[in-house]
Amino acid sequence: MLTYALGILQKDKTILFSLRKNTPFFSNHYGLMGGKAEDNELITDALIRELYEEIGISVTKEDMDFVHCLSFTNEHGQAILALVFKVNNWTGEIINKEPDKCAELAWLAPENLPKNIIPRHYQIMKMIEQGILYSESGW
Repeated sequence: MLTYALGILQKDKTILFSLRKNTPFFSNHYGLMGGKAEDNELITDALIRELYEEIGISVTKEDMDFVHCLSFTNEHGQAILALVFKVNNWTGEIINKEPDKCAELAWLAPENLPKNIIPRHYQIMKMIEQGILYSESGW
């Protein structure tokens, strides 16, 4: 099973999303920050690494709170576990460090998300709004 770490960064009443481009899955869709954990990498370490690689910020484990787990199968039938953390604090300025994979970074209001958001990320946002810690999709 593949494991992904996703982060929710809030500013005022908006959440940070990246508009993906040149990606094999969901190109031209908005998604949460994060990515796949490497072999033998703790999920929180994966999120810390991904946030630095993608948007240039530093985060510690103490800066994160677990908010949701989504178990799903992707378009190729692979089993994936996505663990989602709210990132409460960070240091550094948020910048797009992967312009080859990210067309833009956007602060979006959760109640007014665009239609081109990754469907599973939309599901995650709705579950978090309801205080639901675990959900499944595609099984």
